[in-house]
Amino acid sequence: MKTTFCHTLFFIGVLCSSFSCKQNQTEKAESSIKDHESVVHTEDRLLRHVVIFKFKEDSSEQDVHDLTMAFYNLTKEIPVIKDFEWGLNDSPEDLHQGFTHCYLLTFESEEARDSIYAPHPAHKAFVESLQPHLEKVFVVDYWTNP
Repeated sequence: MKTTFCHTLFFIGVLCSSFSCKQNQTEKAESSIKDHESVVHTEDRLLRHVVIFKFKEDSSEQDVHDLTMAFYNLTKEIPVIKDFEWGLNDSPEDLHQGFTHCYLLTFESEEARDSIYAPHPAHKAFVESLQPHLEKVFVVDYWTNP
């Protein structure tokens, strides 16, 4: 009987510590989310505009090069583009689904992206020049969390 009582107390202790541990994990997760939310609203954030292209097979290397240079040249014509970089897919995972060229533009605000960059005549002309060469485009925008 003593052994059973001791086992019961041990089992209750394990359950309580497990519950306490889970409660601590939940509290830590909630705290982490709150910390993240406070970071999200800092003034140090930047808006990233990620554009990934899958070019048509019949587009030449020269066509793709010219389009990349035209994309880069938007930085000279649209001053709200704070930074621009690009690169080719180099992932060994073979999950790119034919998307090969990745471009990253940086803006300071949604207004800069939406009201200045997107409707800018140079951007519209660039988008028009892409149409004969693009099979697909994938775009993701996100705020950095420094």
